[in-house]
Amino acid sequence: MKIIYKNFLKSWNVLFKWKYLGLALLAEFLFFIAVITSWLFVSNRLIQNYDILQEMAGSINPDSIIGEESLQILSGQLNVIQFALKDIYLTLFLLVLLVFISFAVFKGFSWLAVKSITNKEKLKLKLNYFLKFSGLTLFWTLILVLLFIVIIFNISSDAAEKMGMEIFSISYLLIMLYFAVISYAYFVKDEKIWKSLKNAFLNGIKRIYIFVPVFLVILIVFFLVSNLLAIFSRIPYISFIFIIIFFVLCVWARVYLLLVVKEL
Repeated sequence: MKIIYKNFLKSWNVLFKWKYLGLALLAEFLFFIAVITSWLFVSNRLIQNYDILQEMAGSINPDSIIGEESLQILSGQLNVIQFALKDIYLTLFLLVLLVFISFAVFKGFSWLAVKSITNKEKLKLKLNYFLKFSGLTLFWTLILVLLFIVIIFNISSDAAEKMGMEIFSISYLLIMLYFAVISYAYFVKDEKIWKSLKNAFLNGIKRIYIFVPVFLVILIVFFLVSNLLAIFSRIPYISFIFIIIFFVLCVWARVYLLLVVKEL
């Protein structure tokens, strides 16, 4: 357990003594802005298509179909629904694509800055690094998409089945996040996709007695800081201060994890 305690103290000491902290925080902020902007860009379109589907669903009445003219009206309504659904799928795909690109660029830069902070080395921007980071992100994106597919094909009105699916989904997400975060730490160490995945799964299981306490420490720090800030919730602009502190904690958590990974 010495590795956990020692690197916890070292992470704070390293974090505030290296010049790239500001760049890491800027990358976190830009990712936040990019996600919000992406959502605002597509949300109106999603709402419009949803309203169209609601309107069409309320207007379709199969019992009122009499004659060829009614069939043509129904056919037109079904075409509108089909078009709206296609547009929703394309809009959601666009949202995922924008978030994916934003994550690959800004989170990739943030992790690279964390590597420079941890190793106390000069920041080096390489296209190959971002391409590999995108490849690793694509892997975890597909794993996440797989969960959504499972959920869609197992939608049920049965209470017990719904509860089972919720437990499965939460467990799936927690396990995925556990290995994903570890894989990113190994990736910035070696910059090799398959090696980082191999180390994440092997050491994530083999050294679970180290990684789980590390994540618990990180969660406890986030919990304590968020509760401390909640006490001052009525102070003007506290939300802005909270966002900045949250970004600092995100960068610190990566520094802490990378310091631990370097010793394994």
